[in-house]
Order: sequence, then structure tokens, then C-alpha cells
Amino acid sequence: MDRNKLRIFTTISFSIAIVTIVVIPVTIYASGPNDMGTIAFLLSVAGIPLSIVSMFSKENIVKRIVALIVNLMPLSLFAYAFVLELADEFFRSAP
Repeated sequence: MDRNKLRIFTTISFSIAIVTIVVIPVTIYASGPNDMGTIAFLLSVAGIPLSIVSMFSKENIVKRIVALIVNLMPLSLFAYAFVLELADEFFRSAP
């Protein structure tokens, strides 16, 4: 595939990143079901491969890097919280 044709991947992944930036903080502060937060999280996970593919396009480098970082952030925070929970459970000092 031509590098100029990869711009569509950059556009899609950047749009997913913008939706993630807007929706996740709103659902954190909203009281009620967090269906939109779940959808934004799953979209950001689906945006990771698109962001990686878009790194080979000729689009603006800042746009590509921002899309990759923002799409990786929710999954990274979830993994960090999971590792901390495991460390707290298994490596807690005895009372």
C-alpha cells in the first residue's frame, strides 16, 4: 500500500483518540451507567493497531504520535492498576 494512502488510518485513529479524550473524563464524573466509557475504552483498544499502521504514513508526525499515545493510555492505565493490585495482594507485608 502506498504511504500516501495510509492517511485514512491516521484520520481514523486520531478521531478515535479525540473521542477517547472527550468521552472517558465525562463518564468518570457522570453519575449513572458508564456504557459510553466502555465503548470509548474498546474503541481506543481497537485504535491501537490503526495507530501503529498509521506510523508508516506521510501524515504529520505529531498527529500520529498523539493518536498512538492517547489510544494506548486507557489500556496502559488498566494494566498498571492490575499490576498494582497483584503487587498489593501478594507482596503485602505481614502485620
